[in-house]
Amino acid sequence: MKKFILASIAFFLFGSPVSAQEVIILGAPGQGSELGIPGGILEGPDGNIYIYDESDAFIKVYSPKGEFVRKLAGEGQGPGEIQRRDSVSIGFTPDGKLFFTEYFRGHRWITYLKLNGELDKVLKIDLAGSFGIPDAVALPDGGFLAEFHVLGEPVKQKDYFLYKSPIKLMRLNAEGKIVAEIKDSENLTRISYRPDGADSPIPYVPSFAWCLDRQNRVLFSDGLSNTTEVYELGGKRLPDVQTQLPEPEKVRDKDLDRWREERKQSVMERNPGWWHQSGSVVEKYTKSLYKFKPLIGGLAATPEGNILVSGSWDSENNSRDYWLLDESGKILAQLKAAAGRISLMKNFVFVVTSDADGNIRVSGLKRSGSDKDDFLKSARAF
Repeated sequence: MKKFILASIAFFLFGSPVSAQEVIILGAPGQGSELGIPGGILEGPDGNIYIYDESDAFIKVYSPKGEFVRKLAGEGQGPGEIQRRDSVSIGFTPDGKLFFTEYFRGHRWITYLKLNGELDKVLKIDLAGSFGIPDAVALPDGGFLAEFHVLGEPVKQKDYFLYKSPIKLMRLNAEGKIVAEIKDSENLTRISYRPDGADSPIPYVPSFAWCLDRQNRVLFSDGLSNTTEVYELGGKRLPDVQTQLPEPEKVRDKDLDRWREERKQSVMERNPGWWHQSGSVVEKYTKSLYKFKPLIGGLAATPEGNILVSGSWDSENNSRDYWLLDESGKILAQLKAAAGRISLMKNFVFVVTSDADGNIRVSGLKRSGSDKDDFLKSARAF
């Protein structure tokens, strides 16, 4: 019902639905190239569409008409394969190679593939200890801007533990050496009865949202204010951008109450034994460590140099806010949608949605206008 209401609002505001010729569906069931859990979605230098599918660890390639072309990588231990299938990021280098990174217990390198799937090379990372890279961007000099997650120490409370989750945004050179640290954070993110696992996430943790704009500046937000931080690739902080985004909301007692109940129901449905043994620790989390709900969940630069801001998912209303900002932080357009993701690319606007049974759908609206026009048009396309 909520999805129907949101769709009705979009129809009222933005007009009749777009024609079927303007939309392609990617990896639909029955096509032999299904998408189970789609991750990164990118347009490649060859004009094809590349989507990482966490369900089987393949990078699936589709034509601009939505036809399946081939699949790359896949699960495995060797170079060119994906050792840990979740939290993989994909991208393209300036010379047209496909690359992917992996998370903890995955390969400790960045893998380069030719567009036909053949292994090109691997770039080993000069960093000690355990780490994962859930996001990275290739730079013109052959290096990378990469988000590193490293292992943190548990913090003892009276009768449970809280876990730190250190994150660092760093610049790598073409040899895999760290040459600059742009941003870091070390928030408490999980709770457990034990110091060695069996942990559960806690809510309203600050975001670690960033993107590289067309001026090769890094934009960053923790989601706790409407100010966006700006950095040079060498790590020097530049003047912030004050946006027109609203201020984040305060965490209320009833927000935590709802989270605990939803968490209990979710775990009990899947594994009642684990809940009674370990999961019930969330009932001890009765006061939020964080005063505000993160407003921002993601930042992305658009083809015209604007910034697409994704709000945090609102589980109560089954929706997410999206804002299109210009470089000065002015709001050009805004949507509230029951879409897990909206991405503005050169030729398509991609929208990821799911139905009541959890089936995920990836749709692509063919672009025909400005960032603002096509962003608003997507509201009546899906």
